[in-house]
Amino acid sequence: MKLRLAAITFALAFATAAAAAEPVLLPKPRSMTVETGALPLTGAFRVKATGCRQPLTGKAVARFQADVARLRTLGRGPGPALEIHCDAKDAGYLTSKAAEAYWLHVGGDGVRIEADGPAGALHGLATLRQLVGSGPGPAEIPYLRIDDEPRFPWRGVMIDTSRHFMSVATVKRQIDAMERVKLDVLHFHLSDNEGFRIESKRYPKLTQIATHGEFYTQAEIKDLVAYAADRGVRIVPEIDVPAHTAAILQAYPELAAQTDPAQPLAAANPALNPANEKTYAFLDGLLSEMTALFPDRNFHIGGDEVSDAAWMKDPTIVADMAANGIKSRVEMEAAFHKRAREILTRLGKTEIGWDEIAAAPLPKDVIVEVWRFSNPIADAVRAGHPTVVSSGYYLDHLETAATHYAVDPLDLQADGFTPAEVARAQTLNPLLANAARPLELKPLPPLTPDEQKLVLGGEGPIWAELVTDEMLDQRLWPRAGALAERFWSPREVRDPADMERRLAVVQRELETLGLQDLANRARMAERLAPGNARTVLTLLTAVSPTRNFAHNHTTLAMLKGVVHPPEQDLTSLADAAPTDAPEVWALEAGAARAAKGDFAEVSEMRAQLSAWAENDPAFAAIASGKPDLEAALPISAEVAAVARVGLAALDALQRRTPLPPDQAAHDAAILDQAEKEAAASARPLFVFVSPQPPADLIISITPAVRTLYAAATAR
Repeated sequence: MKLRLAAITFALAFATAAAAAEPVLLPKPRSMTVETGALPLTGAFRVKATGCRQPLTGKAVARFQADVARLRTLGRGPGPALEIHCDAKDAGYLTSKAAEAYWLHVGGDGVRIEADGPAGALHGLATLRQLVGSGPGPAEIPYLRIDDEPRFPWRGVMIDTSRHFMSVATVKRQIDAMERVKLDVLHFHLSDNEGFRIESKRYPKLTQIATHGEFYTQAEIKDLVAYAADRGVRIVPEIDVPAHTAAILQAYPELAAQTDPAQPLAAANPALNPANEKTYAFLDGLLSEMTALFPDRNFHIGGDEVSDAAWMKDPTIVADMAANGIKSRVEMEAAFHKRAREILTRLGKTEIGWDEIAAAPLPKDVIVEVWRFSNPIADAVRAGHPTVVSSGYYLDHLETAATHYAVDPLDLQADGFTPAEVARAQTLNPLLANAARPLELKPLPPLTPDEQKLVLGGEGPIWAELVTDEMLDQRLWPRAGALAERFWSPREVRDPADMERRLAVVQRELETLGLQDLANRARMAERLAPGNARTVLTLLTAVSPTRNFAHNHTTLAMLKGVVHPPEQDLTSLADAAPTDAPEVWALEAGAARAAKGDFAEVSEMRAQLSAWAENDPAFAAIASGKPDLEAALPISAEVAAVARVGLAALDALQRRTPLPPDQAAHDAAILDQAEKEAAASARPLFVFVSPQPPADLIISITPAVRTLYAAATAR
């Protein structure tokens, strides 16, 4: 218990640092002026709303009041006044043209929120919720003025429910958290090779066969849509065609493009047959049924990763191409999407698809989602298309919050392979180079102001090959909070250390209000070490899972020629480990200050480093006979060694004497090894030719300890 308390104390000290100077808000508002004085929260707010859409605003106020009661101990007296005024009911609510601006004033007479529309009112309440904060005593809200509106209208996350099904309760938790950080689009990936996840009454075999028994009923979908709409979140569904359709084709194999009749459908990377008129009749019926469940104007049709092999070996497709003068698979895709788009248009929907659909000319209203690398942002907007950016924001890559935060939706060079990386790939493996070369970043002129207006925003996809229902909270959060700020706040808000400080506070509040990341991690640790979860959890605060698919054993096996690799059991330490831990952020911030001679947090840093250093004997004792834990024994020992390097560096810094040369060399070797292990999964594709560390774990405290070591050896 002592070790865990040390971690909590250190993380809290970090999270609240500098809070007195400026309220902790995330996303950071466009403009905030803090004034002298503070408004005491003596009881529940006395709310008056005028001009706002009802019952929407009334429900939002009720949620806000319930949240405040959970975050703070309220007095029994009358609380401060809260006036909310909306200028218009806003016909654009839940679209990319929603009126989202708001103004918030806190003064001696209470709180006033002026909003352009209902979305602005929800955002104002989200900001006020964070101003209330959390803690054991009554709050004081500083007098201030905020003038705020989002930089982009499309601020989203994508949840894949096909590869692993996510329960309604779990999805609703994510929507709750999205409202609280002003994310407004849930891209719902509902079909793929692994499963079709919506009840279909028109095509019952989809429900009987393609869902594998796990799906949302139509009533549940309608409930989720309404639940999200109340919270200012649009649900944009995705039915992925023509590829990624193995689940659909298991139910209706007569629609498949057949490359090898003797090969099992699932092994053939199947796609719908674009030369079969029954395909379009099926699409018409399916999309008619599915679009009726989702009121959003946009409908995602997928369109990614159709391989030549999926179509070009089917004689009916080859004959159809010859008869219609179609010369390539890309042209055939364009013809397919034209037919699908005509169906969506008749149903009143706008097509959105992954960036492969833009390989051929499209109507300008089609929305392109850029995912492979950053250069195609330019291609999409310069062809006149509204564009959503997900390149650089793939949360299933298990990169840190700071890594995603550094990527700007307007930056054409932010994500992809550099020429040097492509050249390196060629020296390592020609196949690796062939995969990297199409994603090589080319110099491009920056977007003009008019072109920038076509970028609607961005979203962070979480593909679920390595994410189960109990893992979703910690795989989305806290990193989705960093994306919320990137998509909302002005472009010049870019300080990762300040973001982490504020995100630690907001994440703690989200956990208080219902996120289950800590609870689910503790449950996973208890399964790994019954009765000894605390020892496992201490290790997990110092490590992260390997990144960029290095933990995807199924993919690695397929690359080695295994046709049907076993499904990966997602119950290991790497599956329980967080990508970001407030304890690590706290150590990094404290190390940066200590390196400059500021030792205000040295006691907390020592306690945390000692906790990690002393955890290894306990971990070794409980690991015996447990393969998942035994695999991590080298990492546990290495964490302890890295922590001891940090303690020695702190000693040297406080003594103002350099480390002895022998010790400096010894400690450098420890850090070099930890950094080598982290580098093995630092970049996509290269992970497939790089040996990975034991148990697929990297030591996330290494950068902070390197900072201390560098300062201690520079004296």
